[in-house]
Amino acid sequence: MTLTQKYLIVDSRRDRISSIEIWDNGIVFIRIDDNSEVSLQDSKDQQAFLKAKYDGRNKHLVLVEPGRYTSISKEAREFSTLPESNNMTMASAVIVKSIAHRIIINFIINFIRQQNMKMRMFDDKNKAIEWLLSFNNK
Repeated sequence: MTLTQKYLIVDSRRDRISSIEIWDNGIVFIRIDDNSEVSLQDSKDQQAFLKAKYDGRNKHLVLVEPGRYTSISKEAREFSTLPESNNMTMASAVIVKSIAHRIIINFIINFIRQQNMKMRMFDDKNKAIEWLLSFNNK
């Protein structure tokens, strides 16, 4: 059994370009649709959902899996690097599927280094989950 099979979905929602699941292991899983562009409004909608689920103490562990040929607008990229966009998140893991994803995530990581949130990219979903779960003990 893999790590992705060891959880229960305790809450979920669907928006224009993604599905968001909250797992019983504390991870928020955002799966972005294939062939979609994340707009500023999409990013704001996702953040609003996370904010509604934030208890003020336990920061989110976020796992993002972009779809094939997924992109992110310049405005959404800039929004995702703002400290106020990340103050509810302890750690974020992104599964990269292409060189384009790797370039974009490197750009975002460089901007959030001075924030309290940790961010890493992974080729393997189970390793990303393992890394996120390591924050449950901190």
